[in-house]
Amino acid sequence: MKHSNRPNVVLICADQLRGDTLGIAGHPVVHSPGIDALAHTGHYFPRAVSEVPSCVGARRTLFSGQWPVTHGMVGFDDMASWDEPDTLCRVFRRNGYKTYCIGKRHVYPQDEPYGFDRIVAHEEGRYLSPGYRDDYLDWLAEQGWGDFGLFSAGVTNNGYTARPCVFPEEFHVTTWTATQAIRVMDEHVRDHGRDTPFFLFVSFSKPHPPWDPPAFFFERYANDPDLPEPAMGDPSRYVGGRMSFVKAHGPFPEAEYLPLSPRNVRRARAGYYGCIDHVDTQITRFTYHMWRMLQLRNLVFAFVGDHGDMMGDHHYWAKSYGYEGSIRVPFVLNFPAQMDLPAGARYPETTVGLADLMPTLLDVCGLPAPGRMDGRSLMPLVRGETDRLDRERLHAEHLEFGHYLVGHRDKFIWHYRTGQFEYYDLQEDPLECRNLYDDDPSRARALRDQLRGLIVDQGREKDFMRDGDLSNEVAQRHTHEFPPYAV
Repeated sequence: MKHSNRPNVVLICADQLRGDTLGIAGHPVVHSPGIDALAHTGHYFPRAVSEVPSCVGARRTLFSGQWPVTHGMVGFDDMASWDEPDTLCRVFRRNGYKTYCIGKRHVYPQDEPYGFDRIVAHEEGRYLSPGYRDDYLDWLAEQGWGDFGLFSAGVTNNGYTARPCVFPEEFHVTTWTATQAIRVMDEHVRDHGRDTPFFLFVSFSKPHPPWDPPAFFFERYANDPDLPEPAMGDPSRYVGGRMSFVKAHGPFPEAEYLPLSPRNVRRARAGYYGCIDHVDTQITRFTYHMWRMLQLRNLVFAFVGDHGDMMGDHHYWAKSYGYEGSIRVPFVLNFPAQMDLPAGARYPETTVGLADLMPTLLDVCGLPAPGRMDGRSLMPLVRGETDRLDRERLHAEHLEFGHYLVGHRDKFIWHYRTGQFEYYDLQEDPLECRNLYDDDPSRARALRDQLRGLIVDQGREKDFMRDGDLSNEVAQRHTHEFPPYAV
């Protein structure tokens, strides 16, 4: 394919965005017309999951097309280097694309390009590599806010509290991210013209905490009487194995499990939903600039989240669990008109994962696929060559919490952190309030056997099994340490 005919690719990621908190997903209050428009004119996969639902592992999955057991980040370690030679951006770069990254990467070393030609970065206050500079925080200091920083308003980057941002909207990190993406695209067209293909990663750090949207967006939800209440069911009673957050992280308002009053949950959700709304407006600002101002038409857009946030469902907060709020993510593809592909397609019975994105983007661009990818291209579905993937469920995991088998109809969860086996009928119980593990033993046992066989096939028996069966006691040894096969 000639350079001038190769599509440009824009991958947009919103950190910690639940799959159900968009208008296209049927959310009762969240306003997301920009993302919804990409879905309505493209291809929407409502049953997308994160194979390892926390930041670092999810991003490795996204940029390698590999499952966690292949790339090694089966839990969370933000100071582990990565020597993958065939990252998504490296493959694009080898094939003549200019590669750009704007926003959050969450990699180590923090100055390692991993295949990007240009990086404009914000890492949420993480200074893990010696000499690392955060472009957003440096810019913010230049605007006179250097002494204030990110957290001086009393909301933290893993907290459950929320408030309006103290900065004017033009200084907010979400606005800054879109501004930098627009600037880099202006410079690409100026320096390389419209015929040199590019891969652009626009990575919004929101709605990851701190939940501090501009006042307009916070107030839009703060007094909305229709804010949904958190789901509450059997998982709310599984409290064994919980570690005090003060012991694990420090004496501030952050938690993995914490019952809060309805009023405080609503306050948190107002901040979270406001962050999503703000991200959506900046996506619209960016896409409008690409289309109207730069007159770029040969554009493939992909929009995903890396993982979700429990937002008080069953008294849980943050991510890493196997429940829908944590593991389900948005997944949207949008193609240029000249490709003459169907539009407005939804795939509610197809379970996809973040590992499927890289093979899909390489396929649509006609680029060679590296041999170590586990994911599958979704282009046969998009082109109408098939009506389903040969896949009933995806395996997901998080080393500190458990293993999950996820389909569009049901889900099996082994949360060895709490010592629980769980089975949910997602058709009848989408909020996962009733654990059917004991009520439907034949089905639950079949999925437990399937998970046991998968762990054996992966050669991980010593980390999760004893005497031929799954063992909570064995697995719990690794809830705060990494086994040898993991990064």
